[in-house]
Amino acid sequence: MDPSMSSFVTFLTVYALAIISPGPNFVLVFNSALGESREQGLATAFGVATGSLLFALSGLFGLLFILTSWPPVTGVLVYVGGGYLVWVGVNMLAQCRRGHSPLMSGDAPKFAAGAAFRRGLLTNLSNPKAWAFYLSLFTLMVTPELSLWGKLLLALAMFSISFTWYATVVLMMTSGVFRASLSKIQPIIQGVLGGVLLVLGGRLLFSDF
Repeated sequence: MDPSMSSFVTFLTVYALAIISPGPNFVLVFNSALGESREQGLATAFGVATGSLLFALSGLFGLLFILTSWPPVTGVLVYVGGGYLVWVGVNMLAQCRRGHSPLMSGDAPKFAAGAAFRRGLLTNLSNPKAWAFYLSLFTLMVTPELSLWGKLLLALAMFSISFTWYATVVLMMTSGVFRASLSKIQPIIQGVLGGVLLVLGGRLLFSDF
């Protein structure tokens, strides 16, 4: 295998393993598919993947390094990101307390898919650990010799991996088998997911990141 192609494959393998690891993005997409609808779940997945694309482009063209090298940006990002995760977690807990199961009743919330897209995008972009991950990934594995077309192809591949994974999660969660099996425990799952985001957000707010 050509060395450049080997590096390309290695980079995307590392990226894919990171994407499928549980984190705020997975929790958000999982909850959207569980408590809303397939359309909203896919819109959330598309928002998360778009955030990955923006990270990829900014990292490949140096903007990510410039932003993270300025301490005030890092500080603001930690507090904004932590606060946003706490806010999303509180909303999930509110859904849990209502104890309603839209999966079976067929009356999932009808807010626009655009809102779900923005929620996915903001959750990804507001996570300072995602910034650190992309920065380290590009610093260690992308060489300055990479061509413009190579950078664009890499960014597109990263977007595709992200969207494919999260869309698969949505399609599985909104299938008939999963709907039937999870409907009775939906409030419990949403409570756990909301608690996870609260913990993640709180750790950011009180960390020395």
